[in-house]
Amino acid sequence: MCSLVLGKKNHTTQSLGFQTGFDKPNATKLFSSTKEIKENDDDDNNDDEMEDEEEDDDENTNTNFSLYERLKRAWFDEQNAPILLKFKSNLVERFSNLISSREAEIDMAEKEANESGDGTEMLLMSIAREELNRAKYVLRSYLRARIKKLQQFPAHYLQKRGEEEEGSNNTASEKEETFAEGLVEAYDKHAKSILSNFPSEYGDALIEFNRGGGDGENDEKPEMTMVSRPDEKNAMVFVRMLEDVGEFTFQNGEDGEDRVDLRKGTIYWCKFDQFKGLLESSSGGELEEEEEDGGGGGRGERPRAELL
Repeated sequence: MCSLVLGKKNHTTQSLGFQTGFDKPNATKLFSSTKEIKENDDDDNNDDEMEDEEEDDDENTNTNFSLYERLKRAWFDEQNAPILLKFKSNLVERFSNLISSREAEIDMAEKEANESGDGTEMLLMSIAREELNRAKYVLRSYLRARIKKLQQFPAHYLQKRGEEEEGSNNTASEKEETFAEGLVEAYDKHAKSILSNFPSEYGDALIEFNRGGGDGENDEKPEMTMVSRPDEKNAMVFVRMLEDVGEFTFQNGEDGEDRVDLRKGTIYWCKFDQFKGLLESSSGGELEEEEEDGGGGGRGERPRAELL
């Protein structure tokens, strides 16, 4: 099942609040250096000498803006996907380092402004601090969305980890796996205290019937497990295309295969399982360094679609 919702349209970035450097690179530059913000209020002297520095600042600002946009997209995808998506390890690490660096700059600038009594500088740093809190909110929201799914299906994702190839980019990070293991261990401990009074075949909280005598024969059968799993196959989602894909083939229920022409900017209401590959794969082409993402299995590929 796949339904076209909206035709091609130019989608602008939506601000989380007022206009900032996150929303438009040429607006107030959140991740510009504090030195640059202060120099913008001074007289325009030595313009020729500052041109190269301004170009570097603009390039850094655009790179930081790109990181923010990609993290926000990862947050929306994670929030709307029925399953836990692959962890964006490289993106989270780079954005966390960026926030730490910027926070140190703001702390230093605030200290200098308080000592000098510069009211203008204190106001600018208050604005920068507020914008930084917005950036932290996006990062924390992305991580919270993942934790919520781990809390719902911890045993399932630990099983899935065992099925993943060694050396591949895991669905969950090491800290997330430790968190899930703690949840399963606590649940198992609680269940055993209750099930100890039941017959032995009911002694496992994750197995419906255990008649295999502990040899694991029945444990491998899906009908014998009590592990809760997300409904990946039947979940419906809104998908917006980020680039032209062309003719795309998918399973349309019992009627067999169906085809649809996927164009940039169009929005579809469809089954997540049939279109999830578009969130992590690319149609080809090399990307610049700032577009590389460790969450795509180390391939550095641009997603062809996003969830809404």
